Amino acid sequence: MSFGNKWVKPQGESVGHKLLEGIKPQAPLKPRIEEAQKKLQMQIAKLDSISSRMQEKDQVIFKRIVLSMQSHDAQHAKVLSGELSQIRKMNKMVTSAKLALEQIQLRLNTISELGDVVVTLSPAMSVIKGIQGGLSGMMPEADQSFSQISELLGNIITDSSQIPAGDIG
Repeated sequence: MSFGNKWVKPQGESVGHKLLEGIKPQAPLKPRIEEAQKKLQMQIAKLDSISSRMQEKDQVIFKRIVLSMQSHDAQHAKVLSGELSQIRKMNKMVTSAKLALEQIQLRLNTISELGDVVVTLSPAMSVIKGIQGGLSGMMPEADQSFSQISELLGNIITDSSQIPAGDIG
């Protein structure tokens, strides 16, 4: 690389553009999570079909090995057993990938359901605070009870929005 190539700054994204991208609000989270779930489901289905085809090949090759051994063709059986070993290794990798994707999908489902809980509880908080204000003059003991309920729901909402990613799933 010459000095001239090093000296000229490559034209990429400017700092201002990157800053605006960071500040600009992104699309709502729930649709993005649902889209990711759909894509994961498609990949899981593909891996499942690949796995089932490999299991079918496994059974066919295994039967061929048995027939080769019965006909005392050890050389042919040895070649087939190497192929069977490779197919089983690949099937194990496919199954592991499928399980990993299913685990990710489960975590996304958990996040989505937790978001639904927060969306459902937020209006309940405002209703309880409204009731609490109206009843506090007539029933002081109800005011304390509503305060406890309001605090409990507030803690649930706060805790659900502060769960670290490692604690979900």
